[in-house]
Amino acid sequence: MTDIAPASSSTIAIIGGGVMGGAIAAGVRNGGWPAEAVTVADRNTETLADLAAAHDLMTTTSVAEAAAGADVIVFAVKPQDAAGVLAEFGSHVRPGAMLLTVAAGLPASFYEARLPAGTPVVRAMPNTPALVGFGATAIAAGASATDAHLAVAAKVLAATGLVVTVDEGDINAVSTVSGSGPAYFYAFEEAMVEAGITQGLDRDVATALARQTLIGAGRLLESSGATPGELRARVSSKGGTTLAALDAMHHAGLQTVVAVGLAAADRRARELAVELSGE
Repeated sequence: MTDIAPASSSTIAIIGGGVMGGAIAAGVRNGGWPAEAVTVADRNTETLADLAAAHDLMTTTSVAEAAAGADVIVFAVKPQDAAGVLAEFGSHVRPGAMLLTVAAGLPASFYEARLPAGTPVVRAMPNTPALVGFGATAIAAGASATDAHLAVAAKVLAATGLVVTVDEGDINAVSTVSGSGPAYFYAFEEAMVEAGITQGLDRDVATALARQTLIGAGRLLESSGATPGELRARVSSKGGTTLAALDAMHHAGLQTVVAVGLAAADRRARELAVELSGE
């Protein structure tokens, strides 16, 4: 396998111009890939026109055309459509090219079976905050992918936020913690808002306070260098309201609720992998 060229000379084809494909397109353009080196392929010409106008890149409705000229193929297609789209361009993948997939649920072996022998495949599990540059993405190597391919994948995804490397066997666990994680925080905000309304706050006021509290707490956690437990202790005075709330949540089974929820997500992730890939 040939090495992937540096960003200044390598070419990227993004198959699928939807939400995540568009976020990655913006990221690689902002990260230094020139306009002529980034192509988005999608059947929707309006989507392509919007992406070209927003990010000054190349577009095509032919996935085969896009893949044929790429060093890095970013696969951002819905899992249920994956087999059909791979069939359109699999034979056009050139020697030395790699595939980086952000499609959920499908193992690397699914792609490897449908691409030229030895094609390096890297799986990525992003989350939706990637759309604003604050995502958390895990990447994992398939059978033929090397550390060099993982490094390229990390470079492609760098503008979307944090990128960490895991074993492919841990991808389901990643999906339960960070992939689905944003929804947990949204649900917690909703619960805080409803509790605030019950205690007499106007909905708009309760929403503003709850949202800014979650945002601020996250930024403080990131910038302070302290652990969650240390920060929690700093605002949990003995005999105070915060400690009373935390004790009540603990006795109501907060940790158990979270563990049960993540376990359910993990089970469903494994079921979906079988349903989608047939493996």
